Amino acid sequence: MASTDVDRIKEKLNIVDFIRGYITLLPAGKNFKALCPFHPEKTPSFIVSPDRQRFHCFGCAADGDIVTFLMRYENLEFPEALRVLAEKAGVPLQTLSPREQREFGVLYEIHEKAKEFYRDALQTHGAARAYIEKRGLKPETVEAFELGFAPGGDALTVHLINSGFDVNDIARAGLTHKNTAGLYRDHFFNRIIFPIMNSVGKTVAFTGRLLEGAAGEGSDLPAKASSPAIALATEGAAAGAPKYLNSPETPIFNKSKILYGFHMTKNDIAHARSALFVEGQMDLLMAWQAGVKNVVAVSGTALTPFHLEKLRRLADTMILSFDNDEAGIHALERSLDLLNNFDFYVKVADLGGFKDPAEAAEKDPGFLAGAVASAKAAFSHLFAHYFPRDEAGTRELTETKRIVRSILQKIKRLKSATEQTAWLKGLAKYSGISEVMLMKELNELPMVPRDVEAGEKFEPKKPADRADALAERLMGLAFTKGDFLATIREKQSWLPARYQAVLGEPEGETGAALQMQASYLLAQFPPDCIAKEFSDLLRQLEISVLKREQRELKTAIQKAEEVGDEKLLTRAAERFHSLSKRIDELKL
Repeated sequence: MASTDVDRIKEKLNIVDFIRGYITLLPAGKNFKALCPFHPEKTPSFIVSPDRQRFHCFGCAADGDIVTFLMRYENLEFPEALRVLAEKAGVPLQTLSPREQREFGVLYEIHEKAKEFYRDALQTHGAARAYIEKRGLKPETVEAFELGFAPGGDALTVHLINSGFDVNDIARAGLTHKNTAGLYRDHFFNRIIFPIMNSVGKTVAFTGRLLEGAAGEGSDLPAKASSPAIALATEGAAAGAPKYLNSPETPIFNKSKILYGFHMTKNDIAHARSALFVEGQMDLLMAWQAGVKNVVAVSGTALTPFHLEKLRRLADTMILSFDNDEAGIHALERSLDLLNNFDFYVKVADLGGFKDPAEAAEKDPGFLAGAVASAKAAFSHLFAHYFPRDEAGTRELTETKRIVRSILQKIKRLKSATEQTAWLKGLAKYSGISEVMLMKELNELPMVPRDVEAGEKFEPKKPADRADALAERLMGLAFTKGDFLATIREKQSWLPARYQAVLGEPEGETGAALQMQASYLLAQFPPDCIAKEFSDLLRQLEISVLKREQRELKTAIQKAEEVGDEKLLTRAAERFHSLSKRIDELKL
């Protein structure tokens, strides 16, 4: 059974200790509380129960055990999460079939072996080491992020086959492929290799940076193939070789979910409650080397909602540092709406005269750290870029109109009216256009819907209606005291069906979550406050139930009038009057 492995893992790993490795937990009676890592909040509603070995959030309804937590927090599939926990607990897995274990396990093993191969190759390749030194990377940075070199040809493929791996699995890992002649060749040729790790430090992919001049400027050819067949297979590879080449997506690598360097920097991000976001591996490495440790980058993709969900659990502020050119400004504009949807405070680190973060860190390490510390709000950065003081009045009117309209659209998408007002004032100051006119144009702008790609901000699951909301709160209180539970059982006909089911199975999943809430409430509030809240909620629930019956009676009265059924009309009217009287009594 699938539960066998999970139970054995739970025996070895305590959920409180495990979750404490990701977020800060505070005592709350016999449980622990925290700000929920799965939705933004200011008051802790995330509860971890050591007795039940479960967590539950009363804000967004996230619920589960240690496996569920890891799956949600790290965006892992069940087999992958199970494997990580089993390894941490020292428990051999029985759940996964040999096929499943092979599908995931062999891919991790191949990537680990490939990383070792690339690291060893770097030590013997003078040109690769010279390039790394030229870029300003120190040996300790190279070692910390385990950089390597791909010599090319079939060198890695042969090495992995000799290490006992099947060539089909090597191809499935994205590290070798057949060309049109049916010959295998390595995916990476003559490239500096940046290993990509998932959040728990497992190697899942690579990025390769072309080493110009190693086999001809701009070439993707190996200096020497290990066989004539491979040499033939790689002929012509130089044409159009990209400067950066990423691993293809595999069962263990989804670039929309992986942040480069996150396994190394997540604790620094959590400590600072902010993250510096850069576009490439070299930018990240140089920033990290310059002392800016709370830094992340993407790998072959733009920012995605998956990336931001992960970062939002740890940080409130996102500091952007893109290339210091028009492309960088466009990247900022593309990212701004997405970041605002996740309620980040977005800032920009001004690079001054440097072209990118890597150059700034290489030439003046202290400058980059200072730029991050003094980063200003993203809208202020846009205003200063588009409306520089020394160019006032020099831009064509049509271009000014386009820029203002684009910025207004971003302001309109902000959730906070206070923020909208503040940035309208800022735009008026920089553009010279009156605030009244800007507000008029803002109100006339159509609201562009945020689609899935734009990153819809997570909203807590809301109860279907008022009775459902009241029932949920009442059930949480009911488990704090036997008398309350007895009262609820007497009134269970007032409850929605799903809560009636909980009374019949209090140890089920929903019942367990409600009991966790009860123990949390007992630890936070005195008994008399809980009793008053229970009484008030019960009264409100009765009013809600009676009003629902009145709505049904109105329909019955209308039908009775249509068919002329005087008896039904009289009974319904009397009942309606009786309900109104009871509602008035309850409201006193």
